[in-house]
Amino acid sequence: MPAAPPHPARVEAEPRPARAEGNLPGRFRRVYYHLYSNSKASRAETLLADLSLLLLSRLRAEHERDDGALVLDRYLRGEGGADALLLPGLRRDYPGLVDKSDRFHIDDEALRHALSELTDVRLSESAAHVLGEAFQALIGPRIRGDRGQFFTPRSLVRAMVAILSPTQGESIVDPACGTGGFLYGALAHLEARGERPARLRGADKDRDLSRLCAALLAHRDTEHRVANINSLSSEAWRLAELGDDYDVILTNPPFGSKIPVRDPRILGDFELARKWQRPSGGQPWHISDQALPHQDPQVLFVELCIRKLRPGGRMGIVLPEGLFGNKKQAYLWDFVRSQGEITALIDCPRTTFQPGTDTKTNVLFFRKDRRRSPRPRVPVAVALHCGHDRRGRSQRADGTAHPDDFAPIAQTLRIGPKQTRCQGAPWQQIALTDPHYLVPRYYIEEAPTSASERSLLASASWASLGELVAEGRLSVRKGHEVGSEAYGTGEVPFVRTSDLANFEVSTDPTKAVGEDIYRSYAPQQKLRAGAILMVVDGRHRIGTTAILTERSARCLVQSHLRILDSLEPEALDPYALLFALNLPSVRRRIRDLVFIQSTLGTLGPRLFQLRIPLLTGEGPWSPTLEDFRASLEQRDQLLGKLSALVGPEVEL
Repeated sequence: MPAAPPHPARVEAEPRPARAEGNLPGRFRRVYYHLYSNSKASRAETLLADLSLLLLSRLRAEHERDDGALVLDRYLRGEGGADALLLPGLRRDYPGLVDKSDRFHIDDEALRHALSELTDVRLSESAAHVLGEAFQALIGPRIRGDRGQFFTPRSLVRAMVAILSPTQGESIVDPACGTGGFLYGALAHLEARGERPARLRGADKDRDLSRLCAALLAHRDTEHRVANINSLSSEAWRLAELGDDYDVILTNPPFGSKIPVRDPRILGDFELARKWQRPSGGQPWHISDQALPHQDPQVLFVELCIRKLRPGGRMGIVLPEGLFGNKKQAYLWDFVRSQGEITALIDCPRTTFQPGTDTKTNVLFFRKDRRRSPRPRVPVAVALHCGHDRRGRSQRADGTAHPDDFAPIAQTLRIGPKQTRCQGAPWQQIALTDPHYLVPRYYIEEAPTSASERSLLASASWASLGELVAEGRLSVRKGHEVGSEAYGTGEVPFVRTSDLANFEVSTDPTKAVGEDIYRSYAPQQKLRAGAILMVVDGRHRIGTTAILTERSARCLVQSHLRILDSLEPEALDPYALLFALNLPSVRRRIRDLVFIQSTLGTLGPRLFQLRIPLLTGEGPWSPTLEDFRASLEQRDQLLGKLSALVGPEVEL
């Protein structure tokens, strides 16, 4: 027979395995799948609710509340059911989290097995982000994603807490606290300095997560409180007695256009839930009396947080990049500036919330002070790495850690109650020249960073694509969508973003179109040898380029591509243009000009702001450019020869 699980009261005195906390996501998954396979309850929400009650029971035992350890031990020995043994103590010790309506839905045998999986883990010593990551691994991105909830990575939490640097006696709140990552991080920051907050409050609409957050914080201090409410409801906030006038707000609210707020009672409380009129002549947006039928939650949370700050209070909030550059919601920034000042911006890597979501996010720091005029320059930082890859792995295959740019970013900026102190790199003081476009990386235009590239471009002049178009030296045209019903109707290649690789076009014959389709679009696209195709829309391939040759020019291209055509080939050589577009510094600038709405990116009109070196005449670039041209021409000749030898492709 398997050994009996350790007595809960003795777990505290026993050494905990070093890997217990790090393996918590794996343990939670095992528990979940066991409960799913061996109980009558199969809905993920039901399993999660029961698991949260189990974890509260474990926390109660670890906190040594009344008879918590003894009761849990009796339950593990089979001396009674979970409803009879565990729930009475939970209702007594956590009255705001467990009420008379709560019941366990899973049979006791499965519940006891779940508890045995977690006997050597000290939940009360597990940081909130660890529980958050474990829950994310447990239920996967779909369930939380349907509610716009994604747990903030530890590296970003630490950076935001360090930048706002809460001090002794300040009040702190997170109105979308989840498992309490920001609250736990702020508390750890204060305790490391021997300090305490005046108030530490949290709220979350998700009952299971708020239960865990409240229990974890109660272990540190019974005065810390978390409410299970819809924070956007002013009535719910009032009844929960959470109060206003906070010094610090740290939060990552739920976001997404798929979960709009439609309740008119909530919408009626928010200025940002009314229609705003577009400005004319550079004037600020102005609010109307017309109510919107719905609004994205992240927009309302911005107003909520500003409202809950006291004068001089400061905020750090994670928001989807769509808010930083969406023209239709640009009124948000006029509202924000009317309430105080933007004190800093962080551009987050796309991997920050992966694997939970591919949504690109940035961080806004704000100080509430209506009397202050806008800052002429704002500290801006760009993080390229977040400490894990897109699968959530913090270590590479060779065992080394993934780099984390949030750590150095947090070391050189402090936003205090009255002033902002910035000590330099990796921050740059930037003038936000477009008041309604605040994507941070857009404002950081770097010169070539490598010595080899600087040497290569030493005497080159630079120009933007827009300037070249205005001078009549370059044409930029858009592709078209022919419709999927046209696929496979002929032999003329239809070039899509996935067909561009290694500077060449490699077409899929199943997407070829007929002569009638070709003749209807060819006069507009005007494709010819020497034209450059460039991806400007999509998820990951923006900036990818290819050059058309005599062999590949007879085709059509889709609308996600732009056709860059030199109108003065002798002065603006197509191969020199292609080479310039693929220089490291230019590729980085293309990345900076991309605006990501949810998960899809676009260059849009910012393509014409892209500056490139004009590699004309003789210069340090000449030998490299000639090798580049010769390599591409020779490859095209060889590919043509191979194609003639083997004949046309056959569709399988």
